[in-house]
Amino acid sequence: MNAISKITRFADSPEIEVTRVEANLGAEVSGLDLTKPLTAGLADLLRGLLWEHQVLFFRDTGLDNAQQAQVARLFGEIDVDSIAKRRGHTADDITPMNTGPWAKSYYGTRWHADATYLERPYSVSVLRGVISPELGGDTVFSSGISAYASLPDAVKARIDGLTAIHRPDSKARHLITDPAELEAYLAQYPGTEHPVVITHPVNGRKVLYVNENFTDEIVGLPAEDGAELLDYLTRQFYRPENTVRFKWRPGSLAIWDNRSVQHYGVADYGDAPRQLVRVVAQGDRPSR
Repeated sequence: MNAISKITRFADSPEIEVTRVEANLGAEVSGLDLTKPLTAGLADLLRGLLWEHQVLFFRDTGLDNAQQAQVARLFGEIDVDSIAKRRGHTADDITPMNTGPWAKSYYGTRWHADATYLERPYSVSVLRGVISPELGGDTVFSSGISAYASLPDAVKARIDGLTAIHRPDSKARHLITDPAELEAYLAQYPGTEHPVVITHPVNGRKVLYVNENFTDEIVGLPAEDGAELLDYLTRQFYRPENTVRFKWRPGSLAIWDNRSVQHYGVADYGDAPRQLVRVVAQGDRPSR
């Protein structure tokens, strides 16, 4: 990543540097030791930086699973993936995610925010690189705040007050192979309805809140019209001016505001091993 904005230092913690990396989202933070307990002031600083920049990047953190969980707890109680929860896992069960053909698992992803099919999707996601391909395997992040801001006024007026249904079907059918378990999971998580445009609960900014992976339909529109509008809205997240790209290395960490940011895993690393650890913080129900 190349800095396009000045480095900011803080008078009370001069060792901390924050470098903006793209115009509309993203900052790299250095000089903050996340392996140690953070003071209340530094915790507030970290939260403030996230609400401002939407996604924060760190290098060579030296974190283990327990320390990463402590970072996530700065933003709320940690949560568990819905499939893992049904299988008996708890917030204390932090396991690595192996991705790619070598692991017979995810190889890239579609654009999505984490778990928007829940009534209360995660507020913040914390992802750490453990094994990284020498080339490829990046994650691209996109801002729902700048995606909304860049919409024409006529489109903003059209989508004001609309809601959409988010469902986990695509994820579930990929990860659950047992038909009985799949049927039970989809019965328990049939999807939920969220506003197409939400208001961020901390900074008050408007966020475009649809994604191509989980958002299935717009409520109240004819199917063809709804599908056309949804396709147009989700494509706003592809626009380069709304994105920032992060290359993983062992020990790298990304913290993103899951209420305003979507992400996309790039499938370009062949059979190279790739391992990440994710911890998420509970969130509230999105609202207008």
